[in-house]
Amino acid sequence: MIDLAMHMMDIAQNSLRAGAKQIDIDLTESSRDHTLLFRVSDNGSGMSRETVEKLADPFFTTRTTRKAGLGIPFLKMTCEQADGRLTVSSEEGRGTVVEALYRTDHPDCLPPGDMAGYLVLLLRANPEVRFRFASRIDDAEFVLDSDELKEQGINLLHPQMPDAVRGYIRENLKEIGRKRPPYGFPYRLATQAPQTDNMQQTTERY
Repeated sequence: MIDLAMHMMDIAQNSLRAGAKQIDIDLTESSRDHTLLFRVSDNGSGMSRETVEKLADPFFTTRTTRKAGLGIPFLKMTCEQADGRLTVSSEEGRGTVVEALYRTDHPDCLPPGDMAGYLVLLLRANPEVRFRFASRIDDAEFVLDSDELKEQGINLLHPQMPDAVRGYIRENLKEIGRKRPPYGFPYRLATQAPQTDNMQQTTERY
């Protein structure tokens, strides 16, 4: 089953291929409006207007190593299935912003997935890039900044650090997750335990 964490990895990989040195990932959930905004912005090479207009085509890609660009079309499909929408804005030489809006009261709203696991993979594999991850549920917020981790002497290449940082992220996401109302589809999925074994098999491809 696809989830938001998988989309996050896919869109962040696009940013990395575009040469981004800073990638901001935001999840903003409103229990009052029943919405979840998933946003990824970067300072990569950006795209022309013509390229942005073609992104929804699953057979269009700027890559030479894959014949179909499924990332953006698939993200568009999953948010529209949950009565949401996708917007992409980009400027050549300045970067790209991808925003996917989901209705959290819709039965097809995606579960969060293993955000902590994928985040640690991104940070560990790309130490030269600044990642800033923010998760908000109403007035509760958790922010993780890779530069701040470095300032604290946290080196994810150390064998014991990935598990420690994953645990730190999961605990903080669990804490702000208590802001969700104790009913409905998104609450059930967000409080399920991560599928660790399956996730390990999935993330080994990246």
